Amino acid sequence: MTVLGGKKPGSTKGRIWAYIGDAEHPYSVYDFTMSQARDGPATFLTGYHGFLQADAYTGHEGIYIDSQGTILELACWAHARRKFYDARTNAPRNANQVLELIHQLYDVEDRGLSIGERHTLRQQKSTPILDRMERAVNKMSVRNLPKSAMGCSPC
Repeated sequence: MTVLGGKKPGSTKGRIWAYIGDAEHPYSVYDFTMSQARDGPATFLTGYHGFLQADAYTGHEGIYIDSQGTILELACWAHARRKFYDARTNAPRNANQVLELIHQLYDVEDRGLSIGERHTLRQQKSTPILDRMERAVNKMSVRNLPKSAMGCSPC
């Protein structure tokens, strides 16, 4: 966000970091920093132990590494999905196949279940979907150029 009134004349960029809790901690917190450096989130998360789902910003990597395993990284399907969505124009069949599997994963999540019930349902429903996705992407990877929209190395 654009910020006025900093040490330099004119405007500068500040950041608002959003932290959203879970069912046991139903809070949303917004933390403002004057930089995009990872020290803002790292400071905010001092003493935190558990899971952290964040975007692909490289500054988050140090938070996971520096926590020595006390903060575990959760990936974001929305970011993975976007790559396949963008690939539809170049490889519609392959991209739509993966998008359909991601849609099936979203369907598993779209329920009002407890954490334990959701875990059980994921083991029953999501694991086979992810297995199918892995096989499909591995099969696709040998037919796509590495720098193409669907290019990837085997999973």
